Amino acid sequence: MSNTAYSGNQINKAGNKLAETDADLADISTAMDVLSYWRHCHEKPLEAAFVPLQRVTKEIDRDAIFARRLKRTASIVSKLQRSQGRMQLNRMQDIGGCRAIISTEKKLRKIVRELKKSPEFRASESVIRVMDYIESPKEDGYRSVHLVGKFPDGTGLSRSIEIQVRTRIQHYWATAVEIVDLFTGQALKSNQGDPEWKDFFASVSRQFALMESVHIFSQLEYQRQFDSYMKIIQDDDELLIDCLETQRLSKSVDAAGKLEAFFNSLKIIDDRLSELPGSGYVLLKIDTINRSVSAVMYRYQDSAAAEKAYIALEKQTIDNPRTVVALVSSAAVGGIKAAYPNYFANSTEFLKLLNIVENVRNPRQRGLFQRLIGV
Repeated sequence: MSNTAYSGNQINKAGNKLAETDADLADISTAMDVLSYWRHCHEKPLEAAFVPLQRVTKEIDRDAIFARRLKRTASIVSKLQRSQGRMQLNRMQDIGGCRAIISTEKKLRKIVRELKKSPEFRASESVIRVMDYIESPKEDGYRSVHLVGKFPDGTGLSRSIEIQVRTRIQHYWATAVEIVDLFTGQALKSNQGDPEWKDFFASVSRQFALMESVHIFSQLEYQRQFDSYMKIIQDDDELLIDCLETQRLSKSVDAAGKLEAFFNSLKIIDDRLSELPGSGYVLLKIDTINRSVSAVMYRYQDSAAAEKAYIALEKQTIDNPRTVVALVSSAAVGGIKAAYPNYFANSTEFLKLLNIVENVRNPRQRGLFQRLIGV
């Protein structure tokens, strides 16, 4: 990596070049060198941000889980391209990011209050850079609290680092979105993709938020979780209708079947990646009914053969909606593992919560449905 310092203008020009989809290869190569330098500039600020996040959080929630990462190069380029020139690279706030996963929203709120007292999070004397996506969720259902702070880079300058604070249930939801994107080639995380998948995740997020309104919901055993959730929706027709709509969407996209198959496939890929001498691709054929997975490994230099095999397999299965074909890069799997190191446990918990929503069709709840349709 070059040790040359680039100006803010040079960094932005590199970002603009990377945002172009038809840029010259030589220009792209130069821009990538600048991007590599700019990512490196966030390493020490990221370390500096992680220390107070851990200190403050552990005082309030000893069971919190932490993660930190520099945004992957591919993710930065994708974000620049989606912005279509509106995003300046040197103003991108989440190149470095820390995350704390908290057991309850009550503890989360206390942690956020403490973090906001730190001068690093003040853009000026009075302005605190915080985005509360729990109070005002994103359209896609994303819930979390983001704080952006300035942290030293060791050279006398400071860089923006984004801190995310979310509950475990919010994290289970985010894990599921990431994994569906990985296997279906969508970009639900960026609000792009199949409308029914988008509607499903937005709807199930609302159901999870209802569950989290129950005191110590995550600590309850399954039946008590179900009963607590039912107590909230059974006397409110709008909430009950929303629950039924979540069930409809879940059935329409075969959420439970596909998610379980994807989660198991990810575990299989993880085991098989050791067969690759370096980076490469995994071609998957996933039977979501029988939960079976076939995987073929390709080296990075064999990408053309991998793409050809992928297209052929897609043609073979085009009339079978229960079969999913995916060509997954080892780098993408690595990105999932880095951002969601406990993805398999998170996935299991997501399915358990989804099962609560789907089990509202339990026969003992028949009276609710009769009341809903006016019988």
